[in-house]
Amino acid sequence: MSNQPIRRVENYTDAFLTTFGVILFMTLWVIAAALGYLWVVVTAYGLDHIFKWIGRLRAD
Repeated sequence: MSNQPIRRVENYTDAFLTTFGVILFMTLWVIAAALGYLWVVVTAYGLDHIFKWIGRLRAD
């Protein structure tokens, strides 16, 4: 067992959310290029409802 004291870890939440936003943006552009803008709207609408559903689950 190590004798080093337990320290707080760094908060990487902002870095994760920024990276996730960039990846989501690029994904939507790839969908637009491959399938058309209608599928981008459908995908964004579906993701919006999924995130709202997850938010309601966490609020309970």
